[in-house]
Amino acid sequence: MMDPFSTIPWLALRSIPGVGIVIFHRLLRRFGSPEAVFQASTEELRSVKGVSAAIAQAIVSFADWPRWDALLERLIAMGGEVLTCRDPRFPEVLRQIPYTPPFLYILGTIGPEDHLAIAIVGTRKPSHYGRKTGYRLATELARQGVTVVSGLARGIDTMAHQGALEAGGRTLAVLGCGLDIIYPPENKELYRLIPQQGALVSEFPLGTPPEARNFPRRNRLISGLAHGVVIVEAGEQSGTHITANFALEQGREVFAVPGPVDLPGSAGPHRWIQQGAKLVRESADILEEIRIFPQGSGVPAPSTAVRSPQPEDPILAHLSLTPVQLDELIRLAGLSAPEVMSRLTLLELQGLIQELPGKYFVLAG
Repeated sequence: MMDPFSTIPWLALRSIPGVGIVIFHRLLRRFGSPEAVFQASTEELRSVKGVSAAIAQAIVSFADWPRWDALLERLIAMGGEVLTCRDPRFPEVLRQIPYTPPFLYILGTIGPEDHLAIAIVGTRKPSHYGRKTGYRLATELARQGVTVVSGLARGIDTMAHQGALEAGGRTLAVLGCGLDIIYPPENKELYRLIPQQGALVSEFPLGTPPEARNFPRRNRLISGLAHGVVIVEAGEQSGTHITANFALEQGREVFAVPGPVDLPGSAGPHRWIQQGAKLVRESADILEEIRIFPQGSGVPAPSTAVRSPQPEDPILAHLSLTPVQLDELIRLAGLSAPEVMSRLTLLELQGLIQELPGKYFVLAG
């Protein structure tokens, strides 16, 4: 069995300011392993595209090893582990998305049975109709051997996890904080139960609070772990739309549940249906569209077609080295808040922009 402490250089390298996912993978390709990155000279590091003098110096002078030793010891003590993208247990579907996470923090298990996965997401304030529908779809999918993915948030996410668990199925909960933080606190029991029938998953180290800036990255992981994303209820400006936008970028299917036209939460799903999302009334609508059948029937892998943002992304036209606040950027771009947020997350992963305190954004220097 692999020594869990061999993952420490992975955690340390990702913690260095300026080493985002794109630069991390460039360094990994150039030097072979994070250990070799830390053994490289400044000149060798500078030969990698995107590695500035400041980043190279931070790598060669890195000395904060005790912090990551202690963090990993805490993670192991609570029953968790780190899965790197080179671990054979790392979810294969995540290897297919742009900007694959270098590693995941896991509490519970992710196995081959989770290859059949569908995400169910929606508003934190659902109607009775939305709660009932989210729960029913999760239950039906779980009984077909499909893993239900969601974000452990209030509302639809909660109903999705509960439905999967109570049907005796599996569920993955992706967090926007460290695995040691229960958020929201009222989902304490779900937090306890999910690792027994799936896993809690995060890209963030222990101790990371559930800050708003973390949730677009969480949403990207939710869609990345699934063959498709089902929107149950969501307002026009819901963060659920960020997950759906990421699903499109990753070549996943987007599904939407119709609702009463006078229900605020129906606005989001109806807009997605108008834009071509598959209308969902029952789980069979989902399974037929992506050709997933009960276990043992032979299941195709999800599409690997992606639409990665290019340097000419329209958001970049409104950014410079002068900080621009998020609300102003939304106004200038003329796009919805969820669309701007998903674009900003991908541009940050590419290393093209940087977020500053107060939701200000600048071009990466």
